[in-house]
Amino acid sequence: MTVPDPTGESPRVRVATITVGTNESRWLEPCFATLLDSDVPRIDLTVWYVDNDSHDGSTAFVKDRFPEVRVIQNESNVGFARANNIGMRAALAEGVDYVFLVNPDTQTPKSLVRDLAEFMETWTDYGVVGPMQYEYEESGSTALGAYNDWSKSALRWGEQHAFAGDWPNHPSPASPPEGRAPNTLEHAYVQGSAFFVRAALLRTVGLLDEVFHTYYEETDLCRRVRWAGWRVALLLDIGIQHFGGGGTAGSSYRRVQMRRNRYYYLLTDIDWRPQPMLRLASRWLRDDLRGRGVGGVTTWWRGTWETAKAVCWLVRRAPLIRARRRAHRRLGSPTGSPAQPQARGAR
Repeated sequence: MTVPDPTGESPRVRVATITVGTNESRWLEPCFATLLDSDVPRIDLTVWYVDNDSHDGSTAFVKDRFPEVRVIQNESNVGFARANNIGMRAALAEGVDYVFLVNPDTQTPKSLVRDLAEFMETWTDYGVVGPMQYEYEESGSTALGAYNDWSKSALRWGEQHAFAGDWPNHPSPASPPEGRAPNTLEHAYVQGSAFFVRAALLRTVGLLDEVFHTYYEETDLCRRVRWAGWRVALLLDIGIQHFGGGGTAGSSYRRVQMRRNRYYYLLTDIDWRPQPMLRLASRWLRDDLRGRGVGGVTTWWRGTWETAKAVCWLVRRAPLIRARRRAHRRLGSPTGSPAQPQARGAR
């Protein structure tokens, strides 16, 4: 819902940023300081912090240091997907036009929020966009230097599908060149660390799938957005600093979550035919059992145990997987025949 301007000028755009944190107090000062310093003359900006049961004083710090930030305190760590959904539901209830998911380990240039909003206001076929990510500057400067590892990876894979490294012949999810905005890359997904999404889209397509808990949830939302007929892209001429890596790197939690979620993502993808789907899953399974799969390298016996946990999780969710596939088909047609979004250009 836009806010009327008493001067008679164009309505102000309402943007809400959502930052989820778990014991990440070291990042919060530069994260919120740079967000709140955004140059947004025609934007009503609301900044939200969703704390996922931190024990390092994060909530108290934000309330004391940044009283203008809206704080939601979860009583337990509910995962990245659900925590962001909690924040998004609160923002959507207030009638925002756009939601910006942004990680704690980021620093935001002054013009970034404005640039993202202006792009979406101009190019109404785009449902989700994200800035390029740059290396985090410990000095506190928001100047953009070199690309971080995620941006390098995104540029390397370009507009191929999410699993191009394992199965290169599957069609790209990118929309046709006709009607495309300049300086955009329609990568398979926009990372959840800097994820700018149209509120009208969330109200029709839905929020993050909380079954993922952590990992692949933003990739799933991007494919649903495309199935519903919207474009998804990285904006090559704007950027954000992102440290990246997270607090679970190299852990058993990360390996199990990423493995089970990758299979769940594949099994609920209506663009994949059964035979290539099974062949790709078999290839993953072989590597996972050897401890060489996604999420980090480990021993073969730990890889076998962690993969067994992931497979048992999937088996118990077989009815849910079938339900998700039915819901995905209702969003629109598979790649090549996108549905037209009902909410496109609704503002």
